[in-house]
Amino acid sequence: MHRISKGEYGYIAYARRMAVIRTVVMFVLCLSVFAIGYLTTGTRKNLLTIVAVLGCLPASKSLVNVIMFIRAHGCSADAHERIAGVMDTLHQGGEQIYADAYDLYLTSYQSNYPISHIIAGRGMVTGLCETPETDVPACEKHIDEHLKADGIKDRTVKIYTDIDKYTSRLKAMTGLEARDGDTGATAVLATLKAISL
Repeated sequence: MHRISKGEYGYIAYARRMAVIRTVVMFVLCLSVFAIGYLTTGTRKNLLTIVAVLGCLPASKSLVNVIMFIRAHGCSADAHERIAGVMDTLHQGGEQIYADAYDLYLTSYQSNYPISHIIAGRGMVTGLCETPETDVPACEKHIDEHLKADGIKDRTVKIYTDIDKYTSRLKAMTGLEARDGDTGATAVLATLKAISL
């Protein structure tokens, strides 16, 4: 199984599988250490029991990660196919004006925001959220606040929930002129990946 990095299509499904495997292995190790200690001494009151209990701390943290990834949903196959076709035309011509990412799950204290795809460049941050119950204005505000906190200013943030409107917007971006000094597309995505699950 090849590694899928954060921001690549299929990341959430891959990370979910890896988190489940890691969590199961950690809990099995804890149980094994406890069983070895119990079988060798005949009692739970031994040093290996303490080691097993302490081993449950990282295993429990990993279990929380599993729960978060189970709740998260990535970009659908249909949306990915439609977006990838448009992105091919955006990236033609040699100059990399835009940077994009799939499967971001932004977390905040109030809510979580599943972003299927997001693109940055030419002073804009434009994304697609396929979950209709997401509070889009709050998501846009959350992204804008984090970008400003990282010193990235003067960006227009727009999140779409309709795939047709989103792909139309992506197609329209091919005709836009580059802004002076607009070189921060990768910095925008680095910030968004940092605040994503």
